[in-house]
Formats: sequence, C-alpha cells, structure tokens
Amino acid sequence: MASSSAATERVLHLASEGADAIEGADAKEATSNVTKLLVEGMTCSACTGAVDGVLSNIDGVESVSVALLPEGSAEVRFDPNKTGPRAFVNAVEDAGFDAKIASGDEARSSKSASAVEAEAYRSLCSASLVFTIPVFLLNMVLPRVEMFAWLYAGFVREVSLATFVKWALATPVQFHVANRFHRGAYKSLKNGAANMDVLVSLATNVAYFASVYVIFHCVSTGHVFGRDFFDTSTMLVTFILLGKYLESSAKGKTSEAISKLCNLTPNTAVLLKEVPGSDPTRKEYEETTISSSLIHRGDLLKALPGSRIAADGVLVDGKNVHVDESMITGESLPIRKNVNDEVLGGTLNTGSAFIMRAVRVGADASLSQIVKLVENAQVKKAPIQAFADKVSNVFVPVVVFLAFITWIAWYTFCPEQWIPEDETRTLFTMMFGIAVLVTACPCALGLATPTAVMVGTGVGATNGILMKGADGLERAGQVTILVFDKTGTLTVGNPSVVGFRIFGNIGDEEYLKIVAAAESQSEHPIAKAVLKFAKHKLGFEGYEEGAQNGNGMNLPAAEEVEIVPGEGLRCRFNGAEVLIGSKKLLESAGVAIVSDVAAYVGQVQRDACTCVLVAMKGEVMGSFAITDPIRPEAAGVVAALSRMGVQSHLVTGDNWQTARAIAAECGIVSVHAEVSPAGKAGKIEELKAPPMRKTLKGTVEVARRAAPVVAMVGDGINDAPALAAADVGIAIGAGTDIAIEAADFVLMRSDLEDVVTAVDLSRKTFRQIRLNYVWACVYNFLAIPLAAGLLYPKTRMQAPPWVAGAAMAFSSVSVVLSSLSLRYYERPMRVLREIGIANETEMLFRRW
Repeated sequence: MASSSAATERVLHLASEGADAIEGADAKEATSNVTKLLVEGMTCSACTGAVDGVLSNIDGVESVSVALLPEGSAEVRFDPNKTGPRAFVNAVEDAGFDAKIASGDEARSSKSASAVEAEAYRSLCSASLVFTIPVFLLNMVLPRVEMFAWLYAGFVREVSLATFVKWALATPVQFHVANRFHRGAYKSLKNGAANMDVLVSLATNVAYFASVYVIFHCVSTGHVFGRDFFDTSTMLVTFILLGKYLESSAKGKTSEAISKLCNLTPNTAVLLKEVPGSDPTRKEYEETTISSSLIHRGDLLKALPGSRIAADGVLVDGKNVHVDESMITGESLPIRKNVNDEVLGGTLNTGSAFIMRAVRVGADASLSQIVKLVENAQVKKAPIQAFADKVSNVFVPVVVFLAFITWIAWYTFCPEQWIPEDETRTLFTMMFGIAVLVTACPCALGLATPTAVMVGTGVGATNGILMKGADGLERAGQVTILVFDKTGTLTVGNPSVVGFRIFGNIGDEEYLKIVAAAESQSEHPIAKAVLKFAKHKLGFEGYEEGAQNGNGMNLPAAEEVEIVPGEGLRCRFNGAEVLIGSKKLLESAGVAIVSDVAAYVGQVQRDACTCVLVAMKGEVMGSFAITDPIRPEAAGVVAALSRMGVQSHLVTGDNWQTARAIAAECGIVSVHAEVSPAGKAGKIEELKAPPMRKTLKGTVEVARRAAPVVAMVGDGINDAPALAAADVGIAIGAGTDIAIEAADFVLMRSDLEDVVTAVDLSRKTFRQIRLNYVWACVYNFLAIPLAAGLLYPKTRMQAPPWVAGAAMAFSSVSVVLSSLSLRYYERPMRVLREIGIANETEMLFRRW
C-alpha cells in the first residue's frame, strides 16, 4: 500500500483548481478570470440572493457563487474583455453591502472574521442591555413596588414620568444600537430586495413610533394614557443581537477544522547553517531559530522530538525517525521515515531529532493546498440550497403581507370584550402584526446548508478525505452503486512478476532486454513491474535506455512507441514490430495465439494473475505472469457498502478470468472486464441510466424509480474519464494527478476504508441538512400562526413581540448548533483486516 506521504504528494498542486478541476483544456485561463470578493453585511439567503442577482446582471459575468459562510464571499467568473473587479465591487456596494477583493491572506482569515463579527454583536448587545434592563424594570417590576408609585402618577396630563424615562432609554437603542438593522433594511429595499433586517427594522420602528404617537396623542387631547411599547422595541433589539452574537460564535466553530489545520504549522523553525571549514565526513552546523514564514526552499532544518515540522521536505539525516501524520491524513499510527523519504509540514515528530531539507514552503506546502481545497469546497453551493434560495426570494415580502393581514383581520373581527380596558383596538391588534414580523426567521433557512457543509468538509479533511465541493458531497450521500477499478484500487497497486515463459526462438537475455527497453517507455504499474523484473534478471537494477552496465550489456533503443490505453504498447526495434500487452492487443494486430500459449494464459488467469504477452515479428515470443495483492480491507469494505445499501461493481481492463477471481475474493458479484478507458466511462453511463420496464402493451418505458447515483473509485490515468463521468468520483490519493483532478473526493491515505467513511459522512451531513430544513420550516409554520394569535380566542394570552423576537433568535442558533453536532462524527469501525470472518463483519457494521 502506498504511504500517506506518497498520497499527499499527489494532491499538493490541485488546490488552485479546487472544485473546478477538470473543465477542459483551458482550465488555467479560466482560473485567471475568477475573482473572489469578501462581502460584509449578508445575514440570510435573501442577502446572498441579492448579491447573486446584481453580479449576474453585469455584462460579461459568466457565473457567480455567493456563500454566506465561512465568511461572506462571492466568487465571480467573468470575461476580462467585458468587465472586471471594479464593476463587481461597485455593484455589491450599490446593493447595500460592503465588498472588497480578497487577497490570499484574507481568504484564510475565516476564524478571525467570525471572531470580529461575534465581537461586534457582543458590543452592541452589551450596549443595548444597558438601556433595556431599566426599561424592563420600569415596565414589569417597579409598578408592583409601592415606593415607586410616584413614577406612575400623571406627570404631563395622564402620561407618567416612567413613560418619559422609558422613551429616553429606548431612543438610543432604536436609533444607535439598532442602526445596523435600519441601514441594512434601507439598502435592501433600495435594490428591490428584502431580508431579515427589513423585518427587524419594521417591527421595532412600528413599536417605537406607535408609543411616541400615543404619548403625543394623550398629551394633546387629554385622553387616558393606556400603555406604551418601548419595552417591545428595546427587548426586540436586545434579543435579536444576543441571538446574532450566539449565532456568530457558533458559526466560528463550524470552521474549527480549517482553523486547526492552519494552526498546525509551527511559528518558528530551527535553521541549520554549515560551519565553514568543518570536517566533510562529520558536518557541523550553526543553529538559528527563525520564523517559519522566513523558510526558503532548500534550507536545512532541524526537527526536534515532540515538535511539529515547519515545512514540506525530505529527510536528510536521522535515525529512528517516526512522524505522526494523523492531523493531515487521518492515519492513526506514526510512520517510520528513512533518509530521502518525504516529510510533511504540520506533522508531529514522535521519534528522535532529524535534519530535513525544505522543498515546498508557504502556499506551495501540502497543508496550505489542503486548506485551500477545503475552503473551495465550502464556498461551492449544494443543489439542495437552491430550495432555501427560492424560498428566501419571497419569504420577507410574504411575512410582511401576513403581518398586515393579521393586523387588519384582528382590527376588523376582534370582539370588543377581548380588548383590555387600558388599550385601544388599534394598538391591541397591532401587537399581533408586530409579533408576526419578528417571529419569522429567514436566517434559519439560509444557515441550514452552509453550516452543515462547513462542518462536514472540515471533519472529512481531518480524517484524510478531501471533498472538492458541496455538490459532490450531496451526491455521495445518495450513492446506490459504487464502481471499483481493479489495479491500484482493489489491489495495492504494486504488481510484481511471479513467473515468465518464452515460447519463441530467442535467448532469455535478448528477450528481457527488449522487453525492458520497451516497458521503460510506459508509466503503467504493470509495465513498471515487468521492467523491474527484467532488470533484476539481467543483474542490473539501474538500466536506462541506451545505458551501458559494467558487463558491457546495452538496452536497445525503442522506436515509434505507442501506448494503447488499457491494452499495452507497441513499438519497433530495428524496424521489427514488438507488441507487449493483453491477448486483445495481439489479436487486434493479427498475431495468432497458438494452443500452448492459450493454455498457459488460461492457467495464469485462473490463478488470479494478469498475463502479459510479448509478440515479435507477428509471433508470440513469451509472456509474464503478474500478480497484484488485493488490499486486506477490500472484502470488508464491500461488505460494509452492501449493508449500507450500496451495490459494488468491478470495472477493469483486465481479462475476465482474472477479474472474476479478484471479484470473488472481494465479494463483488457484478463484474465488467476487458473494458477500455472510454468503455469504462460508457459503462458508468449505462449504470447511471434510469431503470426501464416493460408495459402490458409490450413497450418499454422508464420506470418510476429514481435513477441510480453512481460513484467511481479509481487511481489511474485510464480511470479519469470514468471518474469524470460518474455522479461521484473518488480518487485514491496515491493515484495519478489526472485521476485526482477528475474526482470529487480524494482519499489521502489510499485506504479503501475511507470510501465507506466518505459515503457515511456524506449521508450524515445531508441528513443533518434535511433536519435543519425541517426545523427551520416547522418553526416558521408553527411560530407565525401562534404569533398571529391563533390560540388567543381560547387562552386570552397574547405573546409579547419581544418573546417572538427571542424565538426568532433561538431558531437561528439552534440550526447552527444542530450542524455543529457533526463535529462529534466518528469514523465507521475498522473494516475487516482479514478476509473470511463474516461474524466480525456483522459486529463491525451493526450500527448501520
């Protein structure tokens, strides 16, 4: 099995593409035409919809992705010949939000951004409390204390001194503390949109100015003063600010995984400089402690026991070196490192001190690339979020309309005996309308998806599973069919030759030299295995094409080399054609497979080995029997997937006999063998097709069952088309860069158990999103009728608007806390390490 470091090496330079990894040959040009904006002031889906709308309307903008979390941001893909960043900033600011172009450093400041937001709300809430508590005491407590009766006697006509004091206390809350809501509401309405600020501003202004109107009316006419609603306006503002503070604090925890990753790199490093004139056989170094941000590529660094490694590099000197990479790859056991092995920045040195040479620093380091991949995944919207976006576009106008209808209905049909003696019909019925305004909560809908996605992707990253986008995460949670590649996926990807045979009239040495020269032109694992075997048999491990070893033997030069994907290669030596590969490759070239060759091939394949044939001058000259051990966890993974309702398939370019033998050992029933790379993608499309059924009339039509959701697990270049064609592509981290770029998930540890974890985590994440939406919708469906006075005819109890405001704040906080429960996700128990222990499978996966 490939090491965790080797797996990580493959994903170091993919983050610049993020979730847009494979979009055509001009992907790099497209990246240069993408700008990220940091947008301040967005609070709910209505806000993100408004920003999306103004940006999408700009001529030259191709696509827009607006995210509420981890910080307000918008990613704009555009044609630079038609528009540019200035237009984006101006458009967002005209829509009522603050915007600026994100720099590399700012894009990593999600934790500080959340902290700043939370601190701002805490300050406003504290200021509001200073005025709200006296208002509450004057309204609810002091009237019941006889010594303060003088406060409630007529001060100006029938209006008491207490009322004027409450007015004085409520004014700074209404016009200073709550100014952010009024300002946000004005900007939102100015651009034809409506968000939560509109509801809050409208409700508090109605309560405040209704109270002022009652005071002036009583003073000017001498009517008996009933009551004011200054407590409503002040307590509404206080509770909503408290809710926003708690919400901001909780949102900061949703990006905790990224924050932990960012903080893994130590602040300092020990730099080594060779002492001039020291003994070359025993070098001496001067040690200097420097900031890790000042490390240069090529610097020699010393890693002390128990310290974190400051940069990516290679081990230069050290004994008994063990590194804990669990914080990046999820691998629980420390890994032994030898000289020239790769070490990763941010990992922990659990062994003795060692010297390393820095290779990748700063933004090029593996940790930075992983963080960027996770950040890109969190910005991308999941398709399920379209539900919230559609609802938010009409939510606030509908709530305002319902509040108005509530007031009119109560004003028109409320019996006189229901109205308290000290209140007028207008003021009494108005409180129902205000309660409807402030109890409705669009924020809960807007937070349902992004908070859960942030936590889910962060948990995945800490477990060595990189997710490139919320869309792939959603699809992975719905997977019903999972297709495995064979070589490097179900098998360890380290094939070896277990035997060879020569059928033609050619010497062993000449035969092996020709094969070695040809296979040196291929990167396929089987080609590497044959090359390694040939070099070993020739007695020279360091062969290169045209190189000469100590015994005077040369590798001949291969000409006109052509790689045939999934089948082998063809080339020429001294004008003669040589074919090395599968039986299919030779037959397509007209090479006859004689009986003894066919018998040998059949025997090799029945032994679950791959048979590579070698043809020269139109005749089969020899063959190699190659085995690739099955991953020890493969059978347990297939069993676990089956218990989760996921059907496993094997798709491989290898022959049928070998494929069936491998599948049987893993417990896979559905096998598709001798499939070309293009054929793999075609097979994926077949599996994705909706089920068909025959009607009573004999015609065939699409069944009503939903189409299968197909995931593909692969690692090679030939798997890239299938990974891209699948609904969900899962790349083994030790695979090729092309396969990784085509996938939606990257398994850093190259452990198939992570396939089970990826599917399980995706399901739990989107189950949490659905629960969030259920709670947000049920809250609004129940809270709005109750606030409108549904129970008042029987109970004679009217919910004060400030209680409705507290409920609104609680709904947003509860959604965030619900998403945060994913932080306690536990990986499924380890799958079987030994094949054939069925009762352990039952035990390990009984939780499902």
